[in-house]
Amino acid sequence: MNVILDVDTGVDDAMALLLAARSPDVNLLGVTCVMGNVELKKVVPNTLKVLEVAGRTDVPVARGMNQPLNEKQYNAKGVHGDDGMGNLGLPPAQRQEEPVHAVEFLRRTLMESPEPITLIPLAPLTNIAVLL
Repeated sequence: MNVILDVDTGVDDAMALLLAARSPDVNLLGVTCVMGNVELKKVVPNTLKVLEVAGRTDVPVARGMNQPLNEKQYNAKGVHGDDGMGNLGLPPAQRQEEPVHAVEFLRRTLMESPEPITLIPLAPLTNIAVLL
């Protein structure tokens, strides 16, 4: 199954990323990031780190929307810690995000694929709303 995940990587999305990244039934085409559990400036590095741990540095990661469209910005630091990953103190990621905005990554990947792609949003739907 071809999949793109849209995440706000805290500890919950980290588990989903690990599952998708290591599943033989999932062709993980990319991961898009959005502000949610923690600030976007933490979501992107968290996502890159989790994919590195999973051995999937081949999976593109794209930075998306930094704030909600209509609601007040919030965070879940009380649940996920200041870094979004339970304050584990993971080392910095060794690679960078894609040089394209998440919404453009989604548009291009979905439009150019000859096969169906399942988009799995695990975060606020801001990237998806802007895409539509």
